Amino acid sequence: MNKLIWVVVYLCFSTVVFSCSKKDKDEEVTPVTPPPVVQTKTLKEKAAFPIGAAVTVAHLKDANFSNVFKAHHNQLTAEYEMKMKNLWASETQFTFSNADYLVDYATQNSMRVHGHTLLWYSSVPDWLKNANYDSTTFENHIKNFITTVVSRYKGKIASWDVANEIFADNGTLRDDATVTKIFKDPIRFYGRCFKYAREADPAVKLFYNDYDMVLNSTKRYYVKKMVERFKAEGYPIDGLGEQCHTTVWTNHTTFGTGLNDLASTGLLIHISELDMRVNQNKSDAYVYTDAEQQKQSDKYKSVAQIFEALPQAQKFAITIWGVSDKSTWLTGWWHPKEYPLLFDNSYNKKKAYEGFLAGLK
Repeated sequence: MNKLIWVVVYLCFSTVVFSCSKKDKDEEVTPVTPPPVVQTKTLKEKAAFPIGAAVTVAHLKDANFSNVFKAHHNQLTAEYEMKMKNLWASETQFTFSNADYLVDYATQNSMRVHGHTLLWYSSVPDWLKNANYDSTTFENHIKNFITTVVSRYKGKIASWDVANEIFADNGTLRDDATVTKIFKDPIRFYGRCFKYAREADPAVKLFYNDYDMVLNSTKRYYVKKMVERFKAEGYPIDGLGEQCHTTVWTNHTTFGTGLNDLASTGLLIHISELDMRVNQNKSDAYVYTDAEQQKQSDKYKSVAQIFEALPQAQKFAITIWGVSDKSTWLTGWWHPKEYPLLFDNSYNKKKAYEGFLAGLK
């Protein structure tokens, strides 16, 4: 009897052990489905508005530059090759080869082109500046220039900075501008220039472009007064371009307040020349540490978020003033140790890129 009991106990124990062992084994071999891989979007894929960059013909002939530019951007701005000095060699001679190259490149790569810029005090050709024309003759030449250039690219260039930086930091008109020395009412002259551009291409979007409008409330006030006057007197204007050559030490609450105030005009808003300095003291000993890169990344994210908070219908584009730190203008104008863009010297994405991407909706 005792023997039978022990056999029954043994069989029950063996069954339990085998069952547990089998369960453990089954659990070990059950395949686990990995989470789906989320593909990171590029800037142009994520944004609901164009993401541009400033380029030159020489840049685009560099395969590395071109490949990165095409992969992440869908709007092109000429860094300087569409400015008056570069297009207008003499009273009767225009040089369009570089501008044509840029427009053709954009067309071939399904990019929108933003024209920069028809009128800028720093790009008046010497032959025109030294001609001592009276106001009527000067304006006739300017009208011819605007009509010739805008008509040439009608349907190919979507928007133009008609006028650039006509206000000084204190809100007055620049006294070093050729225009202010010739015309008693420069604002009305600029209004007529917007009209000439509209007549040359009725579909093109027309912008006024300047720096520090969002941070400098005095300059912004006078820009807004110009917009009000244009509207009252029937001169066309579609948008405002804030250059946004900003810094990691910029107060972004002030930036947001200013950008929203600019948008109160009801016009399209273009962050038109975005870069971000990090070397505040122009120090030769500056080191672009991980902490400095993260600080820059956070600020790029903030710029994108502030822009995204604008009404959707007013968000025209964000244009980065360059692609790679390798060719930024700031290493010459500001300091050689400056790293203001989204890609490093080898065209690798920086933390700044990831921050900016994260700030887009």
